[in-house]
Amino acid sequence: FRSPGVSWEGAVMAADMLNTGLYGAQLADVQPGDTVVVMGVGPVGLMAIAGARLRGAGRILAIGSRKAGVELARFYGATDVLNYKEGDVTRQVYALTHKQGADCCICAGGGTEALGQAVAMVRWGGTVGNVNYFTTYGDLPVNNVRYGFGMGNKTIRGGECPGGRGRMEKLLALLQYGRVDPVPLITHRFQGLEQVETAFRLMAEKPPELVKAVVAL
Repeated sequence: FRSPGVSWEGAVMAADMLNTGLYGAQLADVQPGDTVVVMGVGPVGLMAIAGARLRGAGRILAIGSRKAGVELARFYGATDVLNYKEGDVTRQVYALTHKQGADCCICAGGGTEALGQAVAMVRWGGTVGNVNYFTTYGDLPVNNVRYGFGMGNKTIRGGECPGGRGRMEKLLALLQYGRVDPVPLITHRFQGLEQVETAFRLMAEKPPELVKAVVAL
């Protein structure tokens, strides 16, 4: 690639993490002044926070517990950080939004229960953008009053992240002109093709100090 002012590390993070996180913000239809919940403070969740901020979100509630991710969540624009280990996150969100719920939620982490939680967190007429990958099938309950008894007019969007040269050029422009810097996502760096397995093992183990690892060949 050739983009002035963009490092190879920035380009690598833009092509995957930034692209997916921004797509989550697009799917959630974040509007200026919105209160947004971002589930997950991994690399995609962090870029979803950055994406919500770029789209003009007023308040961004990040949900996560890993230390490195929590610190970067605030760096990228989270105004509040909620820990799911400290109680039901849907109740935490409702308490912080005066029992109204968020305008939208970006689901970028969590297990099979995450999508149901995301729907419960948004107000009537709210939108959920899902970029989470569910490896198992689960049920999405609709018998909770927060779903509006099936009449809450809540929208759920999800799909494969778009790519292509045109989109990549626009993403790199965000880096080139200082709108967002995804390089701080990289917490571990390796050199050489033989280190790929080590990097994958690290990502699988997910130590608390890890956000993202890269391997330079």
